[in-house]
Amino acid sequence: MSRLEKFINNNRSEFDDMVPSEQLWQHVEAAITKKTGKRFHIGPFIKWSAAAAILVMITAAVFFAIAKKNPTETAISKKDTVVTDLAALAPEEAQEMNQFAKMIVVKQEELKVLAKEQPLLYQKFAKDITQLDSSYNTLKNKLSVTPNRDMLIEAMIQNLELQLNILNQQLNIIHQIKQTKKYSHEKNQSFT
Repeated sequence: MSRLEKFINNNRSEFDDMVPSEQLWQHVEAAITKKTGKRFHIGPFIKWSAAAAILVMITAAVFFAIAKKNPTETAISKKDTVVTDLAALAPEEAQEMNQFAKMIVVKQEELKVLAKEQPLLYQKFAKDITQLDSSYNTLKNKLSVTPNRDMLIEAMIQNLELQLNILNQQLNIIHQIKQTKKYSHEKNQSFT
């Protein structure tokens, strides 16, 4: 038998007769609530770090959203600089190319307005125009080094005409889709 057990056995009567004082229970209760009342506080460094991380993520998301422009927007911004460059290289044809470029920009803006209704179709259309615009830029780059400028200028004018024709066809397609939807909607209403 251990010393503690002997002490408890020898003094059992005192343990059984005595009732703990009211102050003892108050001390125990205060110690328990003191420990459970203590909350974990995030230090100011951790709070500021979390806020900075969130700010960086939002900034990155905005940056990538802005960086991911529509292809036609880039084509439109390039058209104005292309026309001014051509005025120096081919002053005779610059007027005609300038008119085509302005009409293309107007048609692209018209197409952008309609893009909200048909976003997938608009992306396909934008891809077509981007390909033609890239061909146009290739021709323009060759213009300064090629001895046969007249042929390249004619090809550039044809490219601009083709871009304008395709934009007109794309706008017609979208208008036809609208008319079909309008007609089917009117037809459905007449049956009800």
